Amino acid sequence: MHLSQPAFRHAVLISVLLSAGLAGCGGDKPAAQVMPPAEVKFIIAEATTVPVMREYVGNVVAYRSVQVRARVEGVLTKRHYTEGTNVKEGQLLYSIDPDNYEAAQRDAQAALAQAEANLANAKAREGRYAPLAKEDAISKQDYDDAVTQLRQAESSVQSARAQLDRAKLNLGYTQIRAAETGRIGFSQVPEGALVGKGEPTLLATIEKLDPIYVNFTMPDRDALMLQRAFRSGAIKEQGGENVRMILPDGSEFSQAGRIDVADAQINRETGTITLRAVLPNSGYPSLLPGMFVHVRMTAGQRPGAIVVPQRAVMKTPAGHAVFVVTEDNKAERRDLVVGEWINDGWIIEKGLAAGDKVIVDGIQKVQPGGTVKPAPFAAQDKGEPPAKPATKPADKPATEK
Repeated sequence: MHLSQPAFRHAVLISVLLSAGLAGCGGDKPAAQVMPPAEVKFIIAEATTVPVMREYVGNVVAYRSVQVRARVEGVLTKRHYTEGTNVKEGQLLYSIDPDNYEAAQRDAQAALAQAEANLANAKAREGRYAPLAKEDAISKQDYDDAVTQLRQAESSVQSARAQLDRAKLNLGYTQIRAAETGRIGFSQVPEGALVGKGEPTLLATIEKLDPIYVNFTMPDRDALMLQRAFRSGAIKEQGGENVRMILPDGSEFSQAGRIDVADAQINRETGTITLRAVLPNSGYPSLLPGMFVHVRMTAGQRPGAIVVPQRAVMKTPAGHAVFVVTEDNKAERRDLVVGEWINDGWIIEKGLAAGDKVIVDGIQKVQPGGTVKPAPFAAQDKGEPPAKPATKPADKPATEK
C-alpha cells in the first residue's frame, strides 16, 4: 500500500516512540540502597558502691529552749540585754524592784538574832538547873521545863534561819539571770510592768542553737525496707555524720550531722516514724527554730550496684529498657527493673550485668537486632551540664518502632 509523505512521517514517529518505550521497560531495576550501621556510643556497666540516699522534710528545733520567768512579785525596773542577741549563762537580764525584799531580809535577820539570843538564855538556864536537879535542890518539873524551853529555842533558831534563807532567795530572784547560753528573743513584758503576781510571768525565751535539732518523719515502708536490706547485707550501715540539710533557698547547709534518736513507735495517723538529727550550727547562715528544711540522709552504702546514665534509659509501657551492644555488634534491647536514682543515673536492680556495653548516645538510630558501629562514650561527649543530685531524672520515652 502506498502511503503519502505526511502519513509516512507520522508512522516513523510512532515507531521511534514505541521503540524508546520498550527499551525503557526492558532494562534492569536499580539495586536497593544499603544503610550503613548506626553509629552509637556506649559505656561499660560496672559494679560499684553507691550511697543509699533518702530525702525528707524536716523542722528545725532548738537544742534547748529555756523560758525566763519572774519568780517573785514586783515592778520590772530594767531590762539589761538587747533583744535578739546571744546571752551567756548567768548574765543579768532583768531587775525587779528589790525594796520590799531587802526589808524582808532585814526582818528575817532580826528574827534570827532574837531567836539566837533566846537560845543562849535557854542554854544558860538549863546549865544552871542540871546540877541542882542532880542534888534534888530543885524539883524535877522545873528542870524539865528548862529542857523544853531549850528545845523550843533551838527550833526557833532553825525556823528563823529558814526565814532568812527564804528572804535572801527572794531578794536574789529580783535579779533575773540567764539559765542557759543561747539566743534570747523579744521581751514579753515592758519595763515598769508588775510581774510575778499570782504566777511566774513569762519574760522571754532563750534558745540554745548550737548544736541544734532537726526533727523529720520517715514512712514505715522505708523503715522496713532499710531494716531488711541491712539484715540481708544488701546495704551496709554507715555511722557518723550521715545527714545534710538543704535550706529553703535550695543551697546545702555547710555542716553535716547525725541521727540522734528514732522514736520507738509508728504514728498511727500518718504511718511514719519520727527521727531526730543533731548537728553543729555555728557560722552563717545558721539554722533557726521553726525553719523547714530538706533532710538528705545517707542511710548506708550499697556494694555491687550497677548505675547507668539517665540518658541511656528509655521509658516503655512495661517499665524501663536500654540497648546494649552484643559481641557481633548488634543492638539488643534489655528490659530493666530500676531502683533509686543517684545524681544523673539509675541504679539497675535487674536486666544488666557488669561488663555489658550500654548504648548512651545514638539510641534514636538503633533498631533491635540491627547492626551498629560502636565507640566508647567519653566524658566530653556529654555536652550538657551535670544534673543536680536532688533532682529525679526524667524518664526517656521508648523509640518508636
